[in-house]
Amino acid sequence: MKHFLRPTLTAAALAVALGITAGAQAQTSSSAAAPVANKAQASQILGYQMVGSIPGVIRQNVDPAVVGQAVTAALSGQKPNISDAQAQAVWKEFMTEMQAKAKAEFDAESSKNQAAGSAFLAKNKSVSGVKVTASGLQYQVLTPGSGARPGPNDTVKINYTGTFVDGRVFDSSQQNGGPVSIPLAHVIPGFREGLQLMQVGGHYKLFIPPNLAYGSEPSRFPEPNATLIFDITLISTGPTPAGAQDGAAPGGGAPSGGDAGGGQQ
Repeated sequence: MKHFLRPTLTAAALAVALGITAGAQAQTSSSAAAPVANKAQASQILGYQMVGSIPGVIRQNVDPAVVGQAVTAALSGQKPNISDAQAQAVWKEFMTEMQAKAKAEFDAESSKNQAAGSAFLAKNKSVSGVKVTASGLQYQVLTPGSGARPGPNDTVKINYTGTFVDGRVFDSSQQNGGPVSIPLAHVIPGFREGLQLMQVGGHYKLFIPPNLAYGSEPSRFPEPNATLIFDITLISTGPTPAGAQDGAAPGGGAPSGGDAGGGQQ
């Protein structure tokens, strides 16, 4: 089964972290003895790291006891009791089933988010102070600004909180250590449009429908067809320096077109 069960990213990353190379081993052998680690705790951590790299749909459809037995056997050097051919056939069938389940769950979540977002936006547009642009972006001026207005290629410095329509916070500048700087050329359309409506010193709320956010197939953002709400204070704006890298973006890349928002611009 050695040709079927290939080394995982977790295993490769662990090897790098441990410095498992001939040179590193030689250096270790000539150095002072390292402190004795708590093997029980280290073993527990490794187990959780291994499981953390497994998609939820797979975790929910395997027998934990059998998985534990297999891990124990593998760590003990025991050979599996099925052949490579059997393993490949079983795994192919299992993964086909998991992919179908994952797609069904994804589609159900996408439809649920679309319905919830549409209902929210339909009601929200009647809230006092909420305005709707031609694109479908909704915004509310909480405090008008008096400074410069961002251009489409500016880099803005903002404080923000991003939530879903049910109130869950998915990201905030506070989580990222304070105000963040973001080039508007690399963010999702609704975020870019909304920031250009603001002036420095302004405090707005943006209500971004999924077609102006990450759509039905986001590459990194966790929820498909999600309507997003951003509470934003614009601190400053200015031209993006030539060759500047993308700044931190809401949602761990959340309005970043180069990351999660790719293809949605």
